[in-house]
Amino acid sequence: MTVIIVGGGIIGLSTAYYLSQALPDRQQQRIVVVDTSRRLFTCASGRAAGFLSRSWFSKPSASLGELSFVLHAELAEIYGGAEKWGYRPSQAFSVAPRQEPEALTSKEYYALKAERLKKQWKFRMETIDAAGLRYTKGTTNRTNRQHWLHEELTEEQEVFAAEPDPPDWLFCDNGNTFQISGEGECAQINPYEFCEFLLDQCVKNGVEILHPHQLHSTVIDQQTGKLLSAVIRNLHTQIDTVVENVSNIVIAAGAWSPHAFSSAFPNAQFVPAITSLAGFSMVVSSPLSPFFGKTQTTDELNSRTSSSAIAEDGVNTDISDVSSLTSRSTVSGVQIECHSDSIDFSPIRQALFVRSSIYSRWSPEIFSRSNGEIYIAGLNEQGYHTLRVARGSMAPLHMVGPADDYQSESATEDSSDNESDNAAKRPGVDKFKTLDEVARSLLGPEITVIKRSVCLRPITPRGEPIIGEVPSELVGGARGVYICSGHGPWGISLCLGSGKVISEMITEGYARSADVSRLAPI
Repeated sequence: MTVIIVGGGIIGLSTAYYLSQALPDRQQQRIVVVDTSRRLFTCASGRAAGFLSRSWFSKPSASLGELSFVLHAELAEIYGGAEKWGYRPSQAFSVAPRQEPEALTSKEYYALKAERLKKQWKFRMETIDAAGLRYTKGTTNRTNRQHWLHEELTEEQEVFAAEPDPPDWLFCDNGNTFQISGEGECAQINPYEFCEFLLDQCVKNGVEILHPHQLHSTVIDQQTGKLLSAVIRNLHTQIDTVVENVSNIVIAAGAWSPHAFSSAFPNAQFVPAITSLAGFSMVVSSPLSPFFGKTQTTDELNSRTSSSAIAEDGVNTDISDVSSLTSRSTVSGVQIECHSDSIDFSPIRQALFVRSSIYSRWSPEIFSRSNGEIYIAGLNEQGYHTLRVARGSMAPLHMVGPADDYQSESATEDSSDNESDNAAKRPGVDKFKTLDEVARSLLGPEITVIKRSVCLRPITPRGEPIIGEVPSELVGGARGVYICSGHGPWGISLCLGSGKVISEMITEGYARSADVSRLAPI
C-alpha cells in the first residue's frame, strides 16, 4: 500500500516522519512525498521565524499546540537539536519602542553600545570566574590558556538567568519592556535547518521524496470508494508515472493546497478554504548579538601570534576603550564567542513583540536565533501576487538575498533566469524599505542585512488549521483523503503535532495524541 503526501514543506515532512515510524515495513508500506518545487524549503517552511509556543493558541488548537511543543523538545533532546537546528528556550517580551521612529543619533547609539559591551564583558568574566576557568597572570602556554574553552560548565553556570530586560541588541527606552511568557512556555529554532533534519530522517526511514513532481490525477473505485492508483508527473520531463495500490493521500501543500486538491480530485464537491497571507521578513546580524561573525576553529585560534590582542593572563583587563570592542574584538569574547566549541553564555533566546502605532499600523516581531541571526517581520499583505501557474503547478516568487540583491527562487524553470531586473522595479520593494528603516531604528545603525524574504502562509477564514479526513461523499466517494494545512503563522510551532495526529488517523483510525476534532475539514 502507498501513502502519498502532497507537499514537501515542514507539515508534509512531519507527517512523513511520524508515518514512517508507525509503518516501518517499507516492503509492504510505501510513503511518497510529492512537491512541485525544484528546491525545497524556499517558502514559509524555510523562511519563517521559527518561534515555538506551548499555549498561545485558541481552544480548537490548544491540545495540538501542547503536543507539538512537547514533540519539539523531545526531538531536540534525542537528536541534539540545540546544535543541529538551534533549538533553545525562549522568553517573550512586549516592547514599546522609542517615541520617535527615527534611528538613534550617533552619539546616543555609541554611548548605549559602550554601556552594553561593558555589561557583556562583566558577565562573561563573572561566569568564567564562577566556573574556576580563569587562568592567573603569568600563564604563558597558549594551549593551557585555551584549555578552559573545552571545559564543561554546570547547567546552573551555563544558563543565563535573564531578568525581564530587553536584550543588548535592542534599543528602546528604559522601562518599556515587560516579559509576557512563563518559564518553559516558548522556544526558538532555525526552521530551515529543522526542515533539513526532517528530510534527512525521512530519507533514512525509506520515504521517497519526489520534486519537482505533481500529483496529477487519481483513480477511484466508484463502487467501494477505494483509492486505486494515482498519476505523478515529473515537471522536468513531463513524464507520468502510475502509482498503484494507493491507500491514502494527504494534502499538505500550504497555500497551494486548494490547487493541489482540485488537480487530484477535479470532480470533488469540496475545496479547502485556504488562502495566502504574504509575510515580509529580514534576517540581520548585529555587533551586539552574542555570536556575531564567523565562528573560528581551534586551529585558527591557535595559529594566532602572541601579539593578537590576547593578554598574558588570557583575558583583556583593559576596557577603557569599550567603544572599540565588539563581540569579535573583545579578548574575553574572542575565545568565547568566536570558538566553534565555545560556551553558550546566553542559551535563552528572545521573542520581542513591539506594540506601537508609530509603524503605520503594523507591529514588528523580532526573534533571536542561536547562530547570532536576528529575524524581524510583522509586515504582511493580503492577496500579494506572487503565485503564478507553471506547467500545471503553482509557484511562488521569492525575493531573497544579501543587502539589496533580490534573487528569484521561483519554481518555474523558464522564469528563474529572467528575474534580474532592477530591485526598484520588483514588487514589495517599498515593504522591504520600511522593514529596513524600522530594523535600524530598533536594532541600531550597524546591523548587516543577511537576507530579505517574502513567503506565503496558508490561512483559513476561521483562523485555525484544517486537519482531518475529508468526508468521502465530497471527494467523489474516495476514502482516505486527508487535509493538513492552513496553519497560518503557526506552521512551525504546530508541525510535529499535526504530522503526528495525521499519522495516527491513517494507522489507527483516530487521533490519539491530541484533540483535533474542531479542526476537521467539515
